[in-house]
Amino acid sequence: MRQALRILDSDAHVIEPAHVFERWTQQGHRNPMNLPPTTPMIPCGDMDLLADQFGHGFDAPSYLRAMDAQGIDAVVLYPSVGLFVPYQPELSAAESSDACRSYNEWVAEYCGAAPDRLAAVGIVPLADPAMAARETVRAAEVGLAGVMVRPNRLYGRQLGDAEYEPLYAAVENLGLVLAVHEGLGVQGPTIGDRFTSFVERHLCSHPMEQMAAMAGLILGGTLERHPGLRVAFLESGTGWLPYWLHRMDDHRNWLADSECKELELEPTQYFRRQCTICSDPDDELAAWVMGEVGADHVLWASDFPHPDALFPHAADTFIEETTSAGATKADLTTSLWDAPLHFYRLSERFT
Repeated sequence: MRQALRILDSDAHVIEPAHVFERWTQQGHRNPMNLPPTTPMIPCGDMDLLADQFGHGFDAPSYLRAMDAQGIDAVVLYPSVGLFVPYQPELSAAESSDACRSYNEWVAEYCGAAPDRLAAVGIVPLADPAMAARETVRAAEVGLAGVMVRPNRLYGRQLGDAEYEPLYAAVENLGLVLAVHEGLGVQGPTIGDRFTSFVERHLCSHPMEQMAAMAGLILGGTLERHPGLRVAFLESGTGWLPYWLHRMDDHRNWLADSECKELELEPTQYFRRQCTICSDPDDELAAWVMGEVGADHVLWASDFPHPDALFPHAADTFIEETTSAGATKADLTTSLWDAPLHFYRLSERFT
């Protein structure tokens, strides 16, 4: 808790032990990440800050101590190495599925150390949407709150393509969150491919991949066909959202009698009905976006312990910046606790 505010971190990351993905990162497979040599790799920008966590292998007790240091009451966990391993193009769909299952079982057990504070989202093999649907069922069975998909155009598909219908039906029917999460360095085509430097690739990858994913899911009709599907767009900042919704509304209305004739609602209405966006650790535009789309659609994330995490001051920085920009105490109560608790359906778990 910070400044009398309960905090649910909507997107932080575990550091997986080697055994979780060992089978799929060795045996002749190349490095699962494709990163420029100048990529910052020091967690939280300072290894000394994390001596406790590294000394204990980022186990659950040390992770909880890091949460305490930041005033974070509860967290929804996402992978680190798992952002990349299952999507290596040389893996078969079955191998990708096995890698996802290994992670999902491990992270479910990890959360079991403190189920009143730790929840997680699983990963699924996008190489085969039917397998992804089956792994979604297993993710629900072990108590995960959702499944993650990458926003990139992998396997010759974008997220709005009809081939993914089995996955979206499973996520919707099970009441899970579909979490769209980018991570620079996947072995596959990305928007940032035209650049070689880290700064240019990273600048573009997170927001622009999310913009493309949102366009595919909304204008492609996924949210029309699945009105109960809840979608989170993560780790891309918030400031682009009002512009993008406005531009998609204009295009839907322009082409309402042709390419968009199956869309009963405007994109902004689909977003308000089914979606949330997640801020960066500090996000000076978040207060403005709360005013545009509602604080119940703007979640906060620490991105701990990745290099841009502001440990241990991330929550304090977000509260100070958004308050200075006009966010009210009610806005912060919603964004930091009530909205993610409702969206991830964790109210019975995190009391």
